[in-house]
Amino acid sequence: MSGFADLPAGSYAVSVRPAGSSATAAPALSARVEVPAGGTRTLALSGRFADLALAPLADDPTAPAAGTARVRVVAAAGGAADLDVAVGGGPVLASGLSLPAVSDYTTVPAGAVVLRLTDATGATEAPVDLVAGTVVSLLVLDTPGGGLTVRPLVDATAPAVVPVGAVAAGGAAPPPARFPRLSTAPTAPAQDAAPVRVRASAVGLDAPLTGTGLDTTGGLAVPADAAVAGWYAGSPVPGQPGPAVLAGHVDWAGSPGAFAGLHRLVPGDEVVVDRADGTSARFAVDRVTRVPKAAFPTGAVYGPVLGSELRLITCGGPFDPAARSYTDNVVVSARLIG
Repeated sequence: MSGFADLPAGSYAVSVRPAGSSATAAPALSARVEVPAGGTRTLALSGRFADLALAPLADDPTAPAAGTARVRVVAAAGGAADLDVAVGGGPVLASGLSLPAVSDYTTVPAGAVVLRLTDATGATEAPVDLVAGTVVSLLVLDTPGGGLTVRPLVDATAPAVVPVGAVAAGGAAPPPARFPRLSTAPTAPAQDAAPVRVRASAVGLDAPLTGTGLDTTGGLAVPADAAVAGWYAGSPVPGQPGPAVLAGHVDWAGSPGAFAGLHRLVPGDEVVVDRADGTSARFAVDRVTRVPKAAFPTGAVYGPVLGSELRLITCGGPFDPAARSYTDNVVVSARLIG
């Protein structure tokens, strides 16, 4: 399975040729695919021998409810017919599938589950770990020795726990005690190096990063030190699949904060996140928006994405003297480029 590629909306002719063939060689297979604006499609190459064909599958990366995952079953086993798939003690995910059929999406509780696969030859059990906030395709495959197995493919990823509301990242108050770094967010997997610095030379941004979680209201906590930006440890490590989220102050008590220049970024500017293992992830800015805190775009910031993306958040707009903070948030969205 390849990764997703960005394409302008439209109609495309997709061709399959033997590896190493010239682009002018006659294709072995071809298909017309309609790519809608804002939509996603998976191209499945499946079938037996002369029945091999390209089939476009409509993906739906809509965010699952808290504590759940959204899954579908892809019948990719040549030997299975009239396949039923169910979660042990839970919902039925697919019924009567045969290659190359695909089920509808089903929302299931996240965690370790055992799938029961039943076809004409009997029943098989397959353990699968479903991560909260993910959209997953469950490929049912033949095993070399006969029988069936399941390979989960994560199509889209979101934080397992989504912070509530806007981000307080500027002004003269409240005091730092309101921004504790709580252990309510999961820590990064051991194999992923934690981010330690964020840089954007176009606006003079160069700030250390520290892990942060949720404050006592369930909102995203921002480091008390205005010179330090925070990485929401409940979001992916920058460079890994999903939306990695960074937040920092625009100012504090009259002095510029780590993200003071964030609003000056423009599409195409590069943002680099350095990690503890000496590697870096490079992102290109897609868009910069200023939104009222009362209408904070939670879905757009934390919702599932098909690749590796970055969100940078600070305060902006008019200053409210009564609240001693800003009325808006500035949100920068960027995509991984290297």
